[in-house]
Amino acid sequence: MEKTVVIACGAGLATSSMVRDKIEEVLSENNIRANIIQTTLNELEGYDDKADIFITTMKINSDYTTPVVHGSAFLTGINEETVIEQIVEILK
Repeated sequence: MEKTVVIACGAGLATSSMVRDKIEEVLSENNIRANIIQTTLNELEGYDDKADIFITTMKINSDYTTPVVHGSAFLTGINEETVIEQIVEILK
């Protein structure tokens, strides 16, 4: 079954594209099929209940029903393995 992964950053372009590359790699390595959507933080609400996971590049304060993972580790390299484990756990 294909999952829906929504990656969000401030503008929905540069940093989310960098995170998307890493996420595609993680999904491939873990045999997880997913539709990846890039968007802005302001548009996340429209994907709530429709996505399996939100991966954001900035901390957000919101009460989404969709699990949120802070993905800045993919930009800094710090705690990247921990974030990968969280994502795989949510999507498996």
